[in-house]
Amino acid sequence: MHMDLAYIILIILVAIYIPLYLYVRKSEKMHAKGIVPYGPTIMIKTRWGLGLMDRLSRHRRFWNAFGLISKIIALLLMVIIVFVMVMNMLLIPSTIGRSGIGIEYALAIPGLNPMLPLVYGVIGLVVAMAVHELAHGIQTRANGMRVKSSGLLYAVVPVGAFVEPDDEDVGKADRKARMDLYAAGIATNFIVAALCFLLMVGAMSGGLSSEYGDNPAISSIEGGTFAYESEIPAGALITHIDGTPIATMEDFRDAVDRYDVYNVTYIHEDSGDSVDIPLGVRIAHVSPGTPASDAGVADNMYLLSMRAEGGAWVDFGNIYDFMDFMGTTMPGDVCYLRVTETTGGSIPVETQVTLDNNKGIGFLGVSVNTSGFMFTTPNENLAVAMNPVHGATSISEGAMSALSFIGAPLSGYAPIPASTQWWYDTDVLPQEVFWVLMSILFWIFWLNLVLGLSNALPAIPFDGGFLFMGGLDFIMEKAGMPAERREHYTRAVTGVTTWIVFLGLMLVMMAIIL
Repeated sequence: MHMDLAYIILIILVAIYIPLYLYVRKSEKMHAKGIVPYGPTIMIKTRWGLGLMDRLSRHRRFWNAFGLISKIIALLLMVIIVFVMVMNMLLIPSTIGRSGIGIEYALAIPGLNPMLPLVYGVIGLVVAMAVHELAHGIQTRANGMRVKSSGLLYAVVPVGAFVEPDDEDVGKADRKARMDLYAAGIATNFIVAALCFLLMVGAMSGGLSSEYGDNPAISSIEGGTFAYESEIPAGALITHIDGTPIATMEDFRDAVDRYDVYNVTYIHEDSGDSVDIPLGVRIAHVSPGTPASDAGVADNMYLLSMRAEGGAWVDFGNIYDFMDFMGTTMPGDVCYLRVTETTGGSIPVETQVTLDNNKGIGFLGVSVNTSGFMFTTPNENLAVAMNPVHGATSISEGAMSALSFIGAPLSGYAPIPASTQWWYDTDVLPQEVFWVLMSILFWIFWLNLVLGLSNALPAIPFDGGFLFMGGLDFIMEKAGMPAERREHYTRAVTGVTTWIVFLGLMLVMMAIIL
């Protein structure tokens, strides 16, 4: 969705919501129907699911054991989501100068948010919210507390569902019962996400194959580049370069070994064509304050070649040769670069840099692609969709890969980009049916995971905020602190933590969106 349209829709939704909220605040008729203000939101109270909660909560021994499991899962997810937020905050300086993904991504409305498809997004959201609140209600009843109502929360857009425990019962309950209640929704979302992921991976690993498994394949294309101007579509497979057959990425690297104009033959579903296109290492972004930036290297230049001091020049036609060269460098190495701005006869410029440190190897400070193309292979594409830590060789790399996997829909993985589905064959079901089922499983998986993680944040009113408060109270009790002092300190510390978390979230969201 275009950013201007997103702003217009947001303004319209706000214009509708404000008078509606003011009306609900004053209307006794609405209050009698269970439609009441709740902070800045409108709470629509119903009795949906209360009978089911009563029936399922009778298995007290099971729910007692589930309470312990839930708290362990919630603690792990709390650590993960705090780590994610801190890592994103540390990356904010590197995003300066880059355009964000757009405010339209802030609208969590399937069909309006470019990332959330209408049908699959609605299915995923309904399932995620339903199991979250149902788990809260069951654990409330299993611990002897009453549930007054259930329903929806609305604020400009529907923001969630709720289960309303009886406040008096919750106040009388012990700490364990309250923490079981708050942890239940987080853990249930995670368990549903894990089950859907296992089903999805099992279906893809056993039901998909590709005759083009190792062919160079175009996963995405950056606008305003030679790749974009070539009109080669995303999802195309490269079959020949200058008439030479290309069956693997090694073939592609051997054929495209310097910055030049090449004749590229490709296929896309039932069509194919050949085009002449300049291929080389395009500098998509230069991070401020890095060796490349200090040397005058700028976005959209092409990196022709590099050499270490005293070494020979190494030409680059693709990013893989560039990355191999950088892998041979050390922090502090003096290197020389040749860059150019266009293919139209521009004279290459030579410049000198002293490399910084990036995990023990030289760091230049650029992000690159091959003339605007991002490449993969069908086998690699499938492996990325099935394995959150694919390609990681260390714990830290595995953690970062897992974090990237959470943002997979931003790159079109749901579970794989729609433009790449034609690469694969399946004998299990008709293609259309197979991908519909995979999409349903993916969005139920992803939205349950995101809902569980976000609710694990140690900030009130998230469930994680109340768990954080209960955990602090437990620690202080074990340290021998009197009950009145415990209550004072836990509320104070949780209040400060809540403000820190929301400030961090605001900074991260602004950096990502704007």
